[in-house]
Amino acid sequence: MTSTTRPTRSRSVRLLTIGVAASGLCLAGAGLAAATGAFTVEPRPELVAEFDAANEGTDFSEMPADYTEEQYRAFWTSGYTAEDLVALEELWSVDETEAKARAGQAVLDGAALPFAPGTHATPELSPDALAAIDAFFAAGYTGEDVAELADLWSTDTVETKARAGQLLIDGQTVPVAPSGIPAGA
Repeated sequence: MTSTTRPTRSRSVRLLTIGVAASGLCLAGAGLAAATGAFTVEPRPELVAEFDAANEGTDFSEMPADYTEEQYRAFWTSGYTAEDLVALEELWSVDETEAKARAGQAVLDGAALPFAPGTHATPELSPDALAAIDAFFAAGYTGEDVAELADLWSTDTVETKARAGQLLIDGQTVPVAPSGIPAGA
């Protein structure tokens, strides 16, 4: 009897293991399908007007190679948020500029993007947090700096910007130097 029970038990364990693995693959496939869903996006007229007003007189000639003003404009006028940008960077394993260029070009081409604009909500921030974030960017910090600090502190991007900005407001040193040009420089 023992020899009969043992093979049946091993077979049951194997079948259970195969079932669990197959279920996991199905879930992963469904997640991948959802992550690569067909979301075509167009610029939104109200955001185009806002973008034009905010960027009037901006000199776009210093943009990196392979990143155009049209791509930049298409990305920001389609409703994608800064949090969406971070999600695209992580999904595609690229930096901020490459993510905006790739997504902006997809908008221009009418190609599918992995998720709809505004999928990653912007949290409500206090006036103090907003002032700290403004101070952070005014000091010349960039998206790449945010990523480096977020890795260092194990914080999300919003908390990272607010925390670093508050350090600057308090006259303290941020452990990563700004890689951009400070406002007014």
